[in-house]
Amino acid sequence: MKTLRTLIAAVLVAVIGMSASAQVAKQDAKTINLTANLNTTIALNMSGDIVFDFNTLTDYKQGLGSYEGAYVSTGSVSSTNNWNLYFKATKDFKHANGKDKMPLNNVGLTAKFEGSNGIKNYADNSTIALSKSEQVILGHDGSNMNAGDHDTNGFKIYWEMGTKGKGMNGKSIFEQDLKKGTYNTEVEFTAREIL
Repeated sequence: MKTLRTLIAAVLVAVIGMSASAQVAKQDAKTINLTANLNTTIALNMSGDIVFDFNTLTDYKQGLGSYEGAYVSTGSVSSTNNWNLYFKATKDFKHANGKDKMPLNNVGLTAKFEGSNGIKNYADNSTIALSKSEQVILGHDGSNMNAGDHDTNGFKIYWEMGTKGKGMNGKSIFEQDLKKGTYNTEVEFTAREIL
């Protein structure tokens, strides 16, 4: 009886072994495409309007504003990529009568970067005269990353008018004998990613 049991066990083990080796595991595979889009986001903040009031003969002869002076706009750039900041006048500096014009280069800008990123300041203690041609005022220095948030990319733009600063109109507002009244133009600032 013992032999019969041993024989049955051996046959059972052989049958199970043959059954297991005869079965092949079935499978199915799918491939998923994974994409990462690193899109640039860029946001420019700038404070409000600037009004130059010429009231005295000294104002007319010496001009108004200076680097770190009273006529200031504050701004910042938040960007996921390196950037440059450009500016230009979008239209002529026209009198309220719609006919008379004042030369745009009576206005100049300087900039003070107050963020912690490395940038190139094209107008640090050096006036850039206003024109209808787009000009860079702050930007990428070619080596340091200037991508970052508003805290790391804060700046001030200092305005001056009639000061005869470097690159500006060489005649004072008084010497130009412009028609009295209100003149207006718009200055557009653009933060643009560096490709």
